[in-house]
Amino acid sequence: MSSVFRLTSSLLAVLTLALASGCNMVWRRILPNPAKNQVVRVEKGERLYFDLEEDVEAGYRWDFTCDDADVEVTVDHEAPERGGEGRALGTAEVRIRIHRGYDGPTTVRFFYKSRGKPAEREFTITLYRRIGDYAFWE
Repeated sequence: MSSVFRLTSSLLAVLTLALASGCNMVWRRILPNPAKNQVVRVEKGERLYFDLEEDVEAGYRWDFTCDDADVEVTVDHEAPERGGEGRALGTAEVRIRIHRGYDGPTTVRFFYKSRGKPAEREFTITLYRRIGDYAFWE
């Protein structure tokens, strides 16, 4: 019984120390409604994920521009899977990472185009960070 009590009190001490030292959790979330204009509230250290379809056979790919060095955007282009009839569509896997120095607001513009042609589709994600007092559960 005393070993369970010591283990529990040790775990509680470690948790208290982590919270007191400002341990920051990394928040990961899948962004709903990809390929649509949207405004998203983010926290420092947060990561957003979503996928976009692209027609690699026709030369179309998703690309982006970002106006903030504290926001890291990565797009990985996955090869299309060959299946039955029709065109094989690939996937652009998008990750947006908010660095600790982020103050916002930031605009990330995504555009879908083929080489040498104007963008066929585009959308923007505007990121902002809430400043000031607010309830932690919101």
